[in-house]
Amino acid sequence: MNKNEPLLRVQRIQVDRLFGAFTHKVALNLEERVTILHGPNGVGKTVLLTMANALLEGKYSLFQRVPFDRFILELTDQRRVELTLGTPGPSHKSKNKKSASPKRGRQEPLRTLHIKLFEKSREVAQHQVLHHDAAIADVIARTIPWLHRHGEDLWLDEREGGIPLSPEEVVMRYGDEVGSDLPLTKRADYPDWLQAIHRDVKVHFIAAQRLLRIDVERPRRYTGSRLRTAPMVLDCAEDLRLRIRDTMARYGQRSQTLDQSFPQRLLSGNPKQLSADELKQRMERLDQRRRELKAIGLLDSLNSHPFDTSELESLESAQKSVMALYVNDTEDKLSELDSLAQRIRLLLDNLNNKFQYKEIRIDGERGLIAEGESGRTLELDALSSGEQHELVLHYDLLFRVRQNTLVLMDEPELSLHVVWQKQFLPELLEIVKAVRFDVLLATHSPFIVGEYAELMIGLDAEQV
Repeated sequence: MNKNEPLLRVQRIQVDRLFGAFTHKVALNLEERVTILHGPNGVGKTVLLTMANALLEGKYSLFQRVPFDRFILELTDQRRVELTLGTPGPSHKSKNKKSASPKRGRQEPLRTLHIKLFEKSREVAQHQVLHHDAAIADVIARTIPWLHRHGEDLWLDEREGGIPLSPEEVVMRYGDEVGSDLPLTKRADYPDWLQAIHRDVKVHFIAAQRLLRIDVERPRRYTGSRLRTAPMVLDCAEDLRLRIRDTMARYGQRSQTLDQSFPQRLLSGNPKQLSADELKQRMERLDQRRRELKAIGLLDSLNSHPFDTSELESLESAQKSVMALYVNDTEDKLSELDSLAQRIRLLLDNLNNKFQYKEIRIDGERGLIAEGESGRTLELDALSSGEQHELVLHYDLLFRVRQNTLVLMDEPELSLHVVWQKQFLPELLEIVKAVRFDVLLATHSPFIVGEYAELMIGLDAEQV
């Protein structure tokens, strides 16, 4: 997208006859940037989120698995994308009759997915996705009794001790069981206009299961692979450690550059002089910024010597020029820390205002640490499930979501006490204001909605 063009955002989502029963029309709150989907189980809140995520990430195999008539995603530039499924073709039969499961019988056929682009009311382009690799893996898994889906793009071969396989590996291993005439549709085959939407409209999905990450160890192709899980709180700590390292490296480089050029700039330039009052105000603000950075753990010391600001009144003109350049340089150096510091401050405030008998702190070597009342360090994955949910969710929003991304969030209330649920939306609005992204969240909890009913859309309102 050209930098001069207006930001591209999603403004409306619609699904017709979801599960053959529900039509949902969701107009996003673009001003407040938070939209809440509320409704009973079974109306498709989570599915609507996953469909929006699948379209924007180009993972079209999902649409082969969900019964629907039409899915629409409308953008703020008045373009809209519509997805429909074509008429089913002939079923693919297994070539090897003996290996097919007698209980599963005849396989459901894959259908062509039609993707159309409209500008206002006029259709301007279309594309067909015949068979996606994950969709083919689904067909194969329905034929092979010991092969089961274990995630969005992961299948387990239980016959060999639970070896995890990617969609491509499923096709390579068992494609002949279904039919070798199933072509793969690769992302590179998508037309330019569709690839541009995938590129320009950013999406970030926060699923209900967010405490564990599945790791796949695959030292050799097809052999020796196994699954393991890792706590996401430890991922957050490591991610923050790397961010702190990189930010402090930029801060050090900027400081070195300014310090080395200071004499030359002082002698060859014409530094702007500041009045004694302005110098005093700016130096006091710098000291306050340093204290705040030290308080959150970004600076180990105040990194400055005590200075009696009353002495500024008696400075000569040349001395004021030196002090003005010093103040400008110091502000320039500290600006390298501003973005990270703002996010860390919000994270610590939101967590430590709720956590009892323990405190989350920043540590340059470990990223994040938890301390008990006695100051004893606690393992992050020993926190309660509610505390881990809060840490992971807030960290995700503050550090891993880029500006103007559409965040799709499922059940933020999981494992949270009612009091924490009531605090969630005010905290989310504060984060959205700081980072500037859009949120579409699904919840069952009236306490999440609280006093913000104007942001809520009930998904049980329209049925067909």
